[in-house]
Amino acid sequence: MRLLGLAFALALSTAFATPAFAADPAPAPQQQASAADIDRLLEVMDMETMMAGMMAQMSNVQAQMVDEAFGKELSDADRARMQSVTTRTQALVEKSMSWTAIEPIIRKVYLQLFSKPEVDAMIAFYGSTEGASILRKSPQAMTLTMQEMQPLMMRLMEDIKVDIDNEVKARKD
Repeated sequence: MRLLGLAFALALSTAFATPAFAADPAPAPQQQASAADIDRLLEVMDMETMMAGMMAQMSNVQAQMVDEAFGKELSDADRARMQSVTTRTQALVEKSMSWTAIEPIIRKVYLQLFSKPEVDAMIAFYGSTEGASILRKSPQAMTLTMQEMQPLMMRLMEDIKVDIDNEVKARKD
């Protein structure tokens, strides 16, 4: 059951790391951005560094969540096993979410979603002092948000555990 909780915590930490969008996938007809425009945007945004920073922040939050969820109740041997699992899962996440793996996806989505004027506006903004500052602070903002959400997520995991335990008990009866 603890592993189920850990898996759920890991899934939640990853799910909350990606923003959900409710945008119209068909933008108003405008000039299409080129691959070169998108490359310039990703360069100005220093997207590779930003994504690496977010991955590091997620790793730290995941470790804190596991420690808070299980740390008090674990023996030294169990703690070592949990750290081993966390290390392995983090390595899998880092491999799957590496810049090499996600860059083509980001490029494809940006090409589909943003027009040339929008990309030009983002390049201008993120190329500015203020825009660059916002980008540098984004991983920290995500970390702080996730830390503030931990109590909510812990309560949610507890509620789900109770529900699963009740279901298992009901099936035994």
